[in-house]
Amino acid sequence: MIYPIKNYINKKYPNGSVTQWFGENPELYQQASKDWGVQIKHHNGIDIVSPYGTPILATTDQTICSVKNDPSGYGRHIRAIDDQYEHTYGHLSLIIVKIGDTVKEGDVIGHMGNSGFVISGATPYWKYNPYAGTHLHYGIRKFTELGSGIIYWLGKKYYIADYPGDAGGAVDPVKIWEIEGVIEASEEEKIKNMQLTMIGLLNQTILLLKRLIKIHEKRT
Repeated sequence: MIYPIKNYINKKYPNGSVTQWFGENPELYQQASKDWGVQIKHHNGIDIVSPYGTPILATTDQTICSVKNDPSGYGRHIRAIDDQYEHTYGHLSLIIVKIGDTVKEGDVIGHMGNSGFVISGATPYWKYNPYAGTHLHYGIRKFTELGSGIIYWLGKKYYIADYPGDAGGAVDPVKIWEIEGVIEASEEEKIKNMQLTMIGLLNQTILLLKRLIKIHEKRT
C-alpha cells in the first residue's frame, strides 16, 4: 500500500499534508448527517492538501466500483475495492477511470480538486487550507465476514466491519498505513539505492580480503 499522493507527509499542515484527521470535528459531521441513513459522528477519513490538479494515486491494486458526482458530499469521487478494503477518493477535479477498471498500486486515477462539500480558508474546522478548499478526502472501510453492514459492489456482497459505527464503518487510514507498512515510492528508491550501496561495499570488502589473503600466502 502507498500514499494517495506523492511526497505525502503524515503531519498536520503547515508542517505536513493533512488538514483534518480521522475523528475530528464531530459537531460538523453530526449536523451534516442528521438526515442521512447513517449517522456520521465525526470525520470518517483524512483530508490531504495539495495544489489543484495534483495526481491521485491508487493506494493498492484495486477495482473501480463507483464513480459519481455528489455536489453536496464528496463531489467527483471514486470508490474502489481490493481484497480487504473499500477506498474512497473524494472532491476530485477530474476522474480518469470508470466502473470495472482494474488499476495497479500507484496508477493515477484522477486529479485533486475542490468539488462537492468543501471548507475554504481558516474556519473552526480547518485552521489552515492554503488552496481555497482544494483537498483529497481519503477514506477506508474494512471488509469482514461478521460485519452488520452489507454493500454490493459489482454484483458481489461485502460486509463492512463495525457498521454503522461512529464513522459509517470507516477506519482511520493512518492506522491502516501503520498496519500495512506504507512506503512511498521515493522511500522505495532510497531503500533500493541503500541496498546497492551495501552490495558495492560488500564487494569491495571481499576484494580487499582476497588481496590480504594473497599477501599472507606469499609471506608464508
